[in-house]
Amino acid sequence: MTDQSSTTRTWRLKAAGAGGLCLAGMGIAGIALDDRVPPLDSWIVDHLYSRPETTPAVIATVISGAGTVLGLALLLATAARLLWRRRAGGARLLPRHGALLVACLATVALQAAFRRPGPPVTSQDWTYPSGHVTVLAALAITAFVISLELTAAWRATVLAAGVTTLVAVSASRVTLGEHYLLDVVAALFATIGAGLLTVAVLNLRPRHQQASP
Repeated sequence: MTDQSSTTRTWRLKAAGAGGLCLAGMGIAGIALDDRVPPLDSWIVDHLYSRPETTPAVIATVISGAGTVLGLALLLATAARLLWRRRAGGARLLPRHGALLVACLATVALQAAFRRPGPPVTSQDWTYPSGHVTVLAALAITAFVISLELTAAWRATVLAAGVTTLVAVSASRVTLGEHYLLDVVAALFATIGAGLLTVAVLNLRPRHQQASP
């Protein structure tokens, strides 16, 4: 019993530490850069920006919109699977997963703290971190944490789907000129950081090993 408590405490401390580092890194980068644009972001705007109504822009717009829908569908499917497998146990866990989702989504408020302007090709202000990527990352992170209570196959599927969708949507936002690459990376660091801290506080480490799919 003591060994188990010690393992849990160590795991929570590591998760909290990693989450704090992610948030600190995002914050330090935002403060250090202020309104300056990194050379890589300037190059991307100059060479990879897709002008409105061009084929690449249309494709990127579709990906950007569809990605959020897919992220929501992934979360709902994973939550439904947990309820089906665990029934009462799953119902008791979902409120804490809801708190995790809210904590991750709340990082979008950091835009008001940094107030960094977006690329010159867009009229958007306060684009650091990316709100669009924050929402999708919050959905994907919550779905993955829920999947930790399920089988290895579910975990792998949720992880692969979440990462693929995040990469595609992040690239689409940058290509459309809605965000700098820095903005989408900051959104990932912020949501992962908030997610790890919340997982540590709520002790969302999976308690059951699932032996079969």
